[in-house]
Amino acid sequence: MQLFNRITLLLFFAVMALNASAQWKKGSYYDVSGNKNTGLIKRDEQHILYKPTKKDKEIKLTAAEINGFMVDKDSFRVSRAPVFGQPVIVQVLTNGPTKIYVSRPLVKKFSKGSMIGGLLGGETGAEIGGHAGALKSYNGYYYGQDENSLATITMQNFVDITSTIMADKPKVTAKIKDKTFRYGDMDELVIFYNTGVEPSLID
Repeated sequence: MQLFNRITLLLFFAVMALNASAQWKKGSYYDVSGNKNTGLIKRDEQHILYKPTKKDKEIKLTAAEINGFMVDKDSFRVSRAPVFGQPVIVQVLTNGPTKIYVSRPLVKKFSKGSMIGGLLGGETGAEIGGHAGALKSYNGYYYGQDENSLATITMQNFVDITSTIMADKPKVTAKIKDKTFRYGDMDELVIFYNTGVEPSLID
């Protein structure tokens, strides 16, 4: 039952992300010169679609043509860090001196099985979705003082990195160190850190 609940929760996050990416939302983007442009924004893979008003024609802007954008309360930056080798859109998950970022390539090219496998990762992902390595290719988590100085968060350094970044909230770090939260629980961990509300469906 716990596994079923976990799958349900993660699929809910995936569907919400897909729905959000398919909708026009009020927001703004910054071009490479730092100029702010406000209007309607929709993300599609590694570019955004922008139009000043509903009646205007949409403009396609690649990651290389912008520095970042905001929709609702979500902040996205374009990282030109060496770890990527090309401009990549990353979402800012935490807002301390050292931040956590995530790269979320859209899943429309994945099969249902590989999407589930990617969300769960590891042996569980292989068992359910038949794609043990999908987690790394679907969501990539990074840390750094800014988007251009990123390093990868891995299963090996997860405890050290996240407990250091989240050290201002001892209740959170305690649950990292006792393995309540693991590498595959990054989204749930960020929710707990940012809101103080622990997702109830974590094993």
